[in-house]
Amino acid sequence: MKEHLLLSDALSAPKGIKDPRSFMVSMGKRFLFLCLLLCFSTVASLKAFQANQNLTISGTVLDANNEETLPGASIIIKGSTSGTVSDIDGKFSINVPNPQTVLVVSFIGYINKEITVGNQNEITVNMVSDAAEMDEVVVIGYGTVKKRDLTGSVERINADAFQNQTMTQLTDMLTGTVAGFNANQSTSAAGGSSLEVRGPTSLNAGTEPLIVLDGVIYKGSIQDINPHDIESMDILKDASSAAVFGSKAASGVILITTKRGESGKPTINYSTRMGISEPASARRPLGPDEYIQFRTDFFRTVFPNTPYHFYTNPNELPSDLTVEDWRNFGDNPLADNTQEYMSRLRLFPIEQENYLSGNSTDWYDVVMRKGVRQTHDLSIGGGADGFNYYWSIGYTDNEGVRVGDEFSSIRSKLNIDFDVTDWLNVGLNTQFSDRDESGVPASMDFYSNSPFGREFDENGNLERLPHGHTFHPLLDNYRTSKLRKVNSLFSILYAKVALPFGITYSLSFQPRYETMKDLRFISTDIRFGGSPTEDLSQGTRSEYSHYEWMVDNLLKWNKKIGIHSIDATLLYNSEETKRWSSDNSNINFFPTEELGYNALQFGNNPALSNYDYRSTGDAMMARVNYTLNEKYLLTASVRRDGYSAFGLQNPRATFPALAFAWQLGDEEFFDSELINRMKLRLSWGVNGNRDIGMYASLARLGSNLWYDGTRQRVGVYNSSLSNAGLRWERTESINLGLDVGVLEDRIDMSFDYYDMTTTDLLMNRILPSITGFNDVTSNLGELGNHGFETTINTVNYSDRNFTWRSSLVFSLNRNKIKNLFGDIGEYTLLGETQTGEVPDYSNQWFPGQAIDVVWDYEMLGVWQENEADEAAVYGMRVGDFKAVDVDNNGVYNELVDKQFIGYERPRYRFGFKNDFTFLKNFTASLFIRADLGHIGAYSPALNAGFESNDRRSRNVGPVPYWTPENPINDYARLDVSTSGYGGGLMVYKSRSFVRIQDLSLAYAFSISFDTTD
Repeated sequence: MKEHLLLSDALSAPKGIKDPRSFMVSMGKRFLFLCLLLCFSTVASLKAFQANQNLTISGTVLDANNEETLPGASIIIKGSTSGTVSDIDGKFSINVPNPQTVLVVSFIGYINKEITVGNQNEITVNMVSDAAEMDEVVVIGYGTVKKRDLTGSVERINADAFQNQTMTQLTDMLTGTVAGFNANQSTSAAGGSSLEVRGPTSLNAGTEPLIVLDGVIYKGSIQDINPHDIESMDILKDASSAAVFGSKAASGVILITTKRGESGKPTINYSTRMGISEPASARRPLGPDEYIQFRTDFFRTVFPNTPYHFYTNPNELPSDLTVEDWRNFGDNPLADNTQEYMSRLRLFPIEQENYLSGNSTDWYDVVMRKGVRQTHDLSIGGGADGFNYYWSIGYTDNEGVRVGDEFSSIRSKLNIDFDVTDWLNVGLNTQFSDRDESGVPASMDFYSNSPFGREFDENGNLERLPHGHTFHPLLDNYRTSKLRKVNSLFSILYAKVALPFGITYSLSFQPRYETMKDLRFISTDIRFGGSPTEDLSQGTRSEYSHYEWMVDNLLKWNKKIGIHSIDATLLYNSEETKRWSSDNSNINFFPTEELGYNALQFGNNPALSNYDYRSTGDAMMARVNYTLNEKYLLTASVRRDGYSAFGLQNPRATFPALAFAWQLGDEEFFDSELINRMKLRLSWGVNGNRDIGMYASLARLGSNLWYDGTRQRVGVYNSSLSNAGLRWERTESINLGLDVGVLEDRIDMSFDYYDMTTTDLLMNRILPSITGFNDVTSNLGELGNHGFETTINTVNYSDRNFTWRSSLVFSLNRNKIKNLFGDIGEYTLLGETQTGEVPDYSNQWFPGQAIDVVWDYEMLGVWQENEADEAAVYGMRVGDFKAVDVDNNGVYNELVDKQFIGYERPRYRFGFKNDFTFLKNFTASLFIRADLGHIGAYSPALNAGFESNDRRSRNVGPVPYWTPENPINDYARLDVSTSGYGGGLMVYKSRSFVRIQDLSLAYAFSISFDTTD
């Protein structure tokens, strides 16, 4: 999907508005005007209280390390283009409007510094080398640490790097930008993607990373977090870093830190982004001429013994064939040749009517569109002595590339922090979200519709079967009324107390409330494509309310004694989750459907179901960070978790971790002019996964209705077997890392190798029906996972007029099923009889192979006309797919001839980002992403279909097909036969890609207000 700048709104308007687009443009202008008016009036009010003075400030720019002067340093008034540079002695002089002015000082190889003028007339600016970036504070579990003191594998993402990028969810910041972090973009209006850190760590349980928001575990939807509220994200990838979170930390942890207010006058920020999204490539369906040729080729393939020109247009016959000869090919031909021709192609009456009249429909234009996207974000932050605040509100309204795909949300964030006394600090972090997911997207099955179909009938009603057979792609969009709203509120209420001896105690309470309302009604109204004779009106109401809370008690002690530094943390955590849900449905509404889902009682077959659940958990954790002489770093932690979903015999599990780091570059014997920093890291740890059903260890009940001859009764039965011994899935991991700084950190490199083993895999084991149970959740199997990743950040060029920075990330991951169900026996695989653990053929899980290994026939191409006899041996015809017959016995047997032909996950992942700053206020970014070495199932290549619906399951658009005139080797003939392949056949094609994922250009400007006149 690609996006373009658009300078107008295009949103859906309330019902009753004649011109929705004009209405929303007007409303958008009013909203923008009010926001700007708020900004202007607030700033003007603030200015009215300030004494506007014309001050002259002089100063000197120095290197903080050796106090040498820095000539040519840039000094700019923040928010403007006014500035100066330091002279040969590092001195400068600049006029500023008032004491609240902030100066931004920058110099190549040094970190930018901001200074508030205040009552100073002369300023000394001590610039810190970029090498001091290692002193940047990085968030870790239940605390922070300097980047140079990290012992584990942690990667930081600063949100500033994505401020010019269009984002709906925070996942838009993570796709391809972090080594070892896998995320794929969604094309839907709601956005989002799947998330995975360092490959799969389970077969059945969830493997998405744990989200930690502002220091506490967050179990809500990431859709509720406004990416524009994010200050930074820290990805904990190795077991030692994540072990302090114990449960579910086996899949990695994402630590999100949101923006907070800073002391000083209020800062108001407003941003708006408007644009359009459209498919990167238009896969249009067959046009009228292509469709006629398609049907001609289809019937020639299906009926090869019929004369070749039986399906030829009588107006296009070869010179040696008369129309009379053509008519004689059929029995009792129709009097009209065109009617006879259309009959031979088996066109439906609607198709014939439009063929004769020359009318056609481009279904791509009916279903696909340029979706308008817009976001508006307003924030206010500031503070005074002992009090900081940050408040924001954001509105997102997105249209997807399909008609009916719509998403909107309002998200608000409030962070408040009070210093009550010098020993007590209290605060509140809270966020509210209102998501509207009421869209009903058009169907992608439009490729199965004929171009000679019609969108509406002669009465203006939606044509249910546009060409007489396949459903209209907008049928559900028209006849379905839907309201789906999700509201959530998440808060962190905390207090921090300073105790004697440098000990601090923190208490935080984190409640989360969520409600969902999903109301749907499917009408039989013929105006919307319904059919009272074939359809039943249907209405459903699904609702739930969700409440959960968590309490964290933290004791921390930080002490430096000579060359020793100790940072100790103790945690006790408790949590509870409750949900109450209900589903109501009814069908066949009478006498009217007008009330829809607002009155389900008017149907004649009501149904009701409820599902409530409750779970509890607790945890204790201890961690010690020890540093010797600022060169030798040790981290040790242990966490014990309890969770109600596990069996009575194993409700708790213990997760230990150790990590060591050595600042090799600080040793006296390490002397290199090229390498200024080097650190070795080694970590080990065990993490858990509890992402299973809340009642997985218990026997669950099912119900059915039966009639005893007098009245209806309810029967109850056990649907699953209990397992009191169910225990935690555990992932043990080791990580070896190397961090290197070159040329005073102009080149910053990190390398990591990891090896993980997951045991006690949580699996649903199917039971024989003779037991009376369907399945049981058990601990079975062992999974291995190892990989390598690297991140290289460079400052390619930097001066006051132009800066170019690059970031290259690379990762690879390899996994292997070490053990599965433990069923030992004799089996056949790859044509050999083997003894050992029996594979799971249905899931394609093979002990000793990767989870994503592809087990199928290796394609050689398509049988060509000179291979007809050889194809017949296998029960096939020319145009069918040809595969390797491993034992050359003339039969495709899956246990003999299927091979391991590739992998469905990328074998290598690259990301290459370039950021440019030029002409003071211009910034540009170019991000190139590559996933390489994997394959994926591609069913369209099979060209399967039926006579009346000959493009079934071809939702990617028209694809090539084999004919004698077009003897291609990678797509089959129409109406292909795969019956000769034991176990079925699937075609796989490369999924590798290299693409420009993001390209942006921005210009920053400021508006100043002068209230002196």
